[in-house]
Amino acid sequence: MDPLKIAVIGTGSIAQIVHLPVLKNIEGVTLNAICDIDDTKITPLLEKYGIPNGYRQADRLFKTEKLDAVHICTANHYHYPMAYMALMNDVNVFMEKPIALNAADAQKLDILAKERNLQVLVGMQNRFRDDVMILKEFIEKDELGEIFYIKSGWLKQYKRKPFTKWKTNPKKAGGGVVLDLGSQLIDLALFLLGMPKIKSVRLYDYSLNPDLNVEDAALAVIETVKGASMTIEVSWKMHLEKDMIYTHIFGKNGAAYLNPLRINKELHGNLVNVTPYTTENSAARFKKAYESEIQHFIRVVRGEEENRSSSADAVRIMRIIEALYESARLKQQVDLNE
Repeated sequence: MDPLKIAVIGTGSIAQIVHLPVLKNIEGVTLNAICDIDDTKITPLLEKYGIPNGYRQADRLFKTEKLDAVHICTANHYHYPMAYMALMNDVNVFMEKPIALNAADAQKLDILAKERNLQVLVGMQNRFRDDVMILKEFIEKDELGEIFYIKSGWLKQYKRKPFTKWKTNPKKAGGGVVLDLGSQLIDLALFLLGMPKIKSVRLYDYSLNPDLNVEDAALAVIETVKGASMTIEVSWKMHLEKDMIYTHIFGKNGAAYLNPLRINKELHGNLVNVTPYTTENSAARFKKAYESEIQHFIRVVRGEEENRSSSADAVRIMRIIEALYESARLKQQVDLNE
């Protein structure tokens, strides 16, 4: 089988920490090129990873290289145009979240990919964690009974450090902490429940830093059509001594917790810990999840597996987030009734 020819667009931290080293070590993959507007990043990365070609403009990349796939690791506002350009050049796409800045553009990419028989995988790495897959199997086998409530949060500790400028610009980021951190928790909750239809949403957003143009703390309330409820709290700068990242799932016959994984089930009138044994720490778990995600994308492009983080799912997440922002603007619940 011929090696897959891949390029990476955007060579910031996520590309350097995850994408480039993982791709370099996957058998049957050739890193043909990287692309970034910052010249100072290109040359050292070409030398470090033995990549033959570097580009400053994506259109030049696609005109010159014959690619099977591209990894998009740019700032948010470049995700849609870069992915659209790739698909129009018959190139499969792996992109970091979000798929686009709005649901309309997200749907355009989903439709275009289907029309051209190409794949778009959106980077929701929680879907590829071993502990999440174990928990999902428990839920699918009805081990916890009907799930009626999920409580999730990602609260970053108090640190006086500058924000990446584009992340606090709504025209470039598409939103604040809800889109940045909340989208991953929303996706995780819905993924665990099998992507249920949503009835309504309510968002309470806050500005802890008056210098920012986007929300930096928020509480989202989501209700499914079948009556399950979710609360999701996020913040870039909470007054905490350390970060808090958690997901709690409550069913009628048991409950489960992530970070670390813990599963408790009611058996014969007693609460029993039925958590499978694992020795992985959180750092190893997340590193392995990113590796699994990228390896899965390679198999999807080769037609060996079904896309586990599709553009269709990403469109739904963007619609929910748009509804949440509308709720905050109106200061009331917004009905989706999917």
